[in-house]
Amino acid sequence: MKLTQFSQIEYSRILDLNGARNKGYSQSECENILVAAGATTMQAKNGAYVYLHHGSKISATRRASRSEYEHLLNDFEGREKESKECIQHLENMGFSYGQAKTAVYNYRVKHGLIGK
Repeated sequence: MKLTQFSQIEYSRILDLNGARNKGYSQSECENILVAAGATTMQAKNGAYVYLHHGSKISATRRASRSEYEHLLNDFEGREKESKECIQHLENMGFSYGQAKTAVYNYRVKHGLIGK
């Protein structure tokens, strides 16, 4: 099965067609499937990681503005938490991994928690 586009949805589709989650494939086994389908090594590495660690959270069931993310992360006390915890919190609220990662990055930059 060849990739038709290079997106996480496509990587997940290919891995699902190969039964990667059901068969308990490792990171490297998933990477090999994606490389065989036409992804570069780096694309395969990133695509397999997100597939294995964020599985069902690659598509959003919810959207928000920057101010809404700000409010949600403030309520969660995001300034005192690790990035990973904040991302997971937003994912659990229905945001995709990509949305959560970007929102947390912007939040941390705004509050001087990471370089500018």
